[in-house]
Amino acid sequence: MIIKYRIISGENDDFVRDIEIFSDNTFHDLHLAIQSSCDYDPSLLATFYLSNKAWDKLDEIVQELIDAETQEDVKLMKETTLEYFEPIIGQRYIYIFDFFSVRTFFIEIVNIREKTKDDENLEFPICTLHHGKAPRQVFIDDINEDELGISDDMNGFDDDDLDDLGFENIDDFDF
Repeated sequence: MIIKYRIISGENDDFVRDIEIFSDNTFHDLHLAIQSSCDYDPSLLATFYLSNKAWDKLDEIVQELIDAETQEDVKLMKETTLEYFEPIIGQRYIYIFDFFSVRTFFIEIVNIREKTKDDENLEFPICTLHHGKAPRQVFIDDINEDELGISDDMNGFDDDDLDDLGFENIDDFDF
């Protein structure tokens, strides 16, 4: 079967992507298709969440485990097929494409169909709707310290803050 996912952004009302992909493909394949449709670098961390109608995060599907203990129930993108969650029209996902600033796309299944003869000449996954400019992908080197509230003076700490933490004088330490 072929699943059509509609991807929208809360940052850009004009942004829409439709991706058609086989149900036996993995979430990693869907991740790569989304990244390609946005001209993003797919090596940056991303994650999917199964969602309900209210956009609450449910099951998580990650690129790689960061902490095996706290993520023991988490699914891996490369191991989890799209059909695992028994896709139906209207099923929703949250896709965090920018892990460092927690920026998201909202995804909904808008169609499920059988493969037809017309599909034989197409290479799936395929972006069937490409409208609007994707939000800019942010790299860690692009983040301005002023935007994060970090000062040049010891990353926002001053001597009084360190005294409160039990440090008498920062100059006494060898870094």
